[in-house]
Amino acid sequence: MKKDLDLGWFDLKKALQGTDKKELINIIRDLYRYSEENRRYLLARSIDTNAEPGILEAYREVIKNEFFPEKGIGELRYSVAEKAISDYSKASGNFAGTMELMLFYVENGVEFTSEYGDIDEEFYQEIYSAFEEFCTRLETPEGKTLYAGFRERLLKIRRKTKGMAWGFGDGIKLRVKEIENFFEDVQSDL
Repeated sequence: MKKDLDLGWFDLKKALQGTDKKELINIIRDLYRYSEENRRYLLARSIDTNAEPGILEAYREVIKNEFFPEKGIGELRYSVAEKAISDYSKASGNFAGTMELMLFYVENGVEFTSEYGDIDEEFYQEIYSAFEEFCTRLETPEGKTLYAGFRERLLKIRRKTKGMAWGFGDGIKLRVKEIENFFEDVQSDL
């Protein structure tokens, strides 16, 4: 007989296939009640995130809390914020919502350093990496449709990062300029 830890997805799948609909709903209800993370995931996975903005907002709160919790100073657990973005993306499949969370993460990082002053190199690398990933996705066919909605926020990030340490401000300035040029070229090709 297998130990519990030796059991895997195929064992669970086999057991669930013999379960009736009512029991499956009860299992999902129990998972929903088990943790806030499960609740966010199940809602994002099951409900149209475009029709229900509260789902995206729940993930935004996770990110914001890492920088600006209601009490105290943010813990800056990058992995927690990045996991929120990843979980939302996997659960919802909503590209625009994922892009929103990615830019929101960067905006919070910029605001954090504006609020508390120069941070360390790791901080700037983490935030810039997220910004770079956002920009790379913005240049995809799916991302191109979102540029107009993000443009002013990108320009605001560029203004707020001017002169920031570790070359962060310079990197942001350069990347925003590249994005502007990319979209100017796209417009001229039309």
